[in-house]
Amino acid sequence: MAQDHLDSRDHDAAIVELSRVQPIEAEVIVARLRAAGIAAIVGADSVYPSLPVADGVPVLVAAADLQRARELIEGDDQTA
Repeated sequence: MAQDHLDSRDHDAAIVELSRVQPIEAEVIVARLRAAGIAAIVGADSVYPSLPVADGVPVLVAAADLQRARELIEGDDQTA
């Protein structure tokens, strides 16, 4: 069973940004990654309410899962 969260206390698992997208899209991406067995989370929204619309929010994964996560998300883009 995949972890639903990333533990930053695990020093062997660096957390990296996979992408930065709009908040709803970030939730969809995280759900797809988790369904594929990749632990992922949506990073914190901006403290300024209008900034997530401008810059998006980060989707975070463990560095060890980054390549696999990219392949999964890029595959989604090609089939859309």
